[in-house]
Amino acid sequence: MTRLATTVTLALLLTAASAPAQFADTGQVNAAYDRDDPALVIWASSVVEIQRGPIDHADPDGELASHGEPTDLLGPDGTAVSLGDHGWITVGFDEPLADGPGDDLVVFENGFAAGGLVYAEMAFVEVSTDGETFARLPALCRNGEPTGSYDAVDPALYYNLAGNHVGGTAYDLQDLMVAGDPAVISGEVDLLAIRYVRLVDVIGDLGPGGTVDHLGRPVSDPYPTAFASGGFDATGVAGINLQSVRTERQSWTAVKSLFD
Repeated sequence: MTRLATTVTLALLLTAASAPAQFADTGQVNAAYDRDDPALVIWASSVVEIQRGPIDHADPDGELASHGEPTDLLGPDGTAVSLGDHGWITVGFDEPLADGPGDDLVVFENGFAAGGLVYAEMAFVEVSTDGETFARLPALCRNGEPTGSYDAVDPALYYNLAGNHVGGTAYDLQDLMVAGDPAVISGEVDLLAIRYVRLVDVIGDLGPGGTVDHLGRPVSDPYPTAFASGGFDATGVAGINLQSVRTERQSWTAVKSLFD
């Protein structure tokens, strides 16, 4: 092999190694949690910022969603705060969360069961270390059909979208590494020090102005929802794996290995 060919081959290998990973749709499903599950060890304790969206994105200058006060969702007894179309809310934790074994984070919405399906509005989930740079968990939607205002959906057709379960939907922060999220790869978002979570409402309109999943597919959820409680209705954000606990486990494992 010539020097030029060797250089080109090495360049291609380095490019491939540094390229973002493709997050494939393999039929993944999120676990569901009840609010009283003992695995939930911490709840969001502060609202950093909220931006409510209109009750219908087709009328961007119209009425904004208004149900609930922003702080209503805090703690284990949180109640609904509605975000409106593409509205968002950022919450903070007293202790940082960390990527640990299994599920790390759980988001609650006020959905309810409907004949084996779920009526719920959905949201993207984003995490941050500094409250400025956020990484969005790779979300998947396998439902290509329009969802009407009062239609229920099959939770198995959604992944990493808040609201696809009655109660809480769980997330594994490791998905951000699998997807090769640039902010995570660069270290701007440290998965061992997650202090903020942002929820961004999904616009379920499959036409212009709707939102798409990680693979570029339209996300279908109830639309339109042109009322005060329109959009994602957040009722709580909880953590499972804490940075402090993970550090203690790592320290104990290191000590234990000295005697094995």
